[in-house]
Amino acid sequence: MNTLLLWGFSVLAAIFLFLHGLEAFSDEVTRLGGERLRHALARITRSDWRAALVGGLVTAVVQSSSAVTSMVVGLAHKRTLSARAAVGLIVGANVGTTLTAWLVAYKLEGLGPIFVTLGGAWSLLAPRPWRAYGKGIFYFGLIFLALDLVAQSLAPLAHSPQIGAWQPLLQSPGLALLFGTLLTAFVQSSSVVSGLAVVAASQRVVDPAVAVWMVAGANLGTTSTALLASASLGPLARRLASFNAAFNGFGVLLFATVLQPLIGAVLASSLTPAQQVAMVHTVFNLCAALAALLALPWIWPRLQALLLREPQTG
Repeated sequence: MNTLLLWGFSVLAAIFLFLHGLEAFSDEVTRLGGERLRHALARITRSDWRAALVGGLVTAVVQSSSAVTSMVVGLAHKRTLSARAAVGLIVGANVGTTLTAWLVAYKLEGLGPIFVTLGGAWSLLAPRPWRAYGKGIFYFGLIFLALDLVAQSLAPLAHSPQIGAWQPLLQSPGLALLFGTLLTAFVQSSSVVSGLAVVAASQRVVDPAVAVWMVAGANLGTTSTALLASASLGPLARRLASFNAAFNGFGVLLFATVLQPLIGAVLASSLTPAQQVAMVHTVFNLCAALAALLALPWIWPRLQALLLREPQTG
């Protein structure tokens, strides 16, 4: 088989392994949490800041803001969550999802095989009532095993003479933003795309100053999941999904304007390229969340009127 074609399949296989591992881990954690997770969310989200904190923590555990946001939209549709609690959870979910980038940036090599082995053994040998937890550990390890494979697959690309021909495209922030948005909408996971951006920066395939625009695009693309999930639900669910899209758009606007000096300082720091991308990802999501939480008491009456507006008939 052609060497280039084989390399392409190796990269795609590693990416799909990462994608499916992340999705399976998210599903497993959500399934194990079940109704207890849903009722806990409803009980402990009685203030904006607490709701945002819970949204961030749950997303950090589940490793998918798309999954958490879609669940929040569904719970609000069923009136298990209030509209205001749902807004707080959505704001926090964007911060929680940045954990993936940090896990990738710190290159937790060897973690994947260890957790895959432990989880696989647990799911086969543990007492039957406990075996389901082994699957969660297995899929958690699979995420890192896949990331190691992605990094190994991309490593030769950084030293390839052909990469010079693509350099103008690889150095375009606008194209990186568009690519991050479209890829995230396609794979339905911003964690996958932000992880790839960190890996690409660490392998010197893409400059960190461009990789951060790919991460910003991932913030836009991830809103497609909630928009799709809410399409068959009621008006409140669709409006919350639209709020999520608007909030993420606001975050990217902050990223592209007032936060550029701060982002420039991070990119000029002594952090490794991978850590720079992860730090920028956290900084701009955290700033957007803080701005939203500080403004929410003032804008809530108007936002509430938009979210809870009765549909016109006739």
